[in-house]
Amino acid sequence: MEFTELIARRYSVRAYKPDPVEEEKLQQVLEAARLAPTAANRQPFRLIVIHTSGREAELKRIYD
Repeated sequence: MEFTELIARRYSVRAYKPDPVEEEKLQQVLEAARLAPTAANRQPFRLIVIHTSGREAELKRIYD
């Protein structure tokens, strides 16, 4: 796929399936995020992976 085609096919997801993400796919996404460039290599981001559904309210209270 050419880069311009990739840009043209991009879309925003508005709803997610309730199925859990497979561990291998999750690791691929986390590795891509780890290797992605950041502004001035400052790496000003954090990733939070929630494996247990139903704890969103508790986590929002902690990580507002």
